[in-house]
Amino acid sequence: MGITQSAALFKPAIAPLHSYRILVVDDNENCAKIMMWTMELLGHTVKMAIDGLAAIELAKSFRPEVVLLDIGLPGMNGYEICQAMRKEPVLQNTVFIAQTGWGQQEHRQRTKDAGFDHHLVKPVDMKALETILLKLHEAGVSAELVA
Repeated sequence: MGITQSAALFKPAIAPLHSYRILVVDDNENCAKIMMWTMELLGHTVKMAIDGLAAIELAKSFRPEVVLLDIGLPGMNGYEICQAMRKEPVLQNTVFIAQTGWGQQEHRQRTKDAGFDHHLVKPVDMKALETILLKLHEAGVSAELVA
């Protein structure tokens, strides 16, 4: 399924303090939809893409505050997509979260080197993701920073 709890069973620890614009990128369309719907249930505005080029183009117009990005994509991989998005001026303050089946230290280092801010291993622990989003709110990450 791609996440550890179903959207129906997951209850956030607190009500969302901020609604983020989130872009979900995963070549497994079912996993992408489940993550998108889960984030929407949590009060976020979410769009999804299933390939790198579509993700980059969508990100330019949608201007997400958070990108949940799979690494093992065909064509452009998640590392390349993150690096390309980091070069876009409107995405300079975007937070990039790898969501991948690859959890070894070498993969975590490679995501860091590519410009990711966080690395989550699939199935994504929704409490860990919620904690990241809460910390973003506490740090003042918001749409105003992405002007």
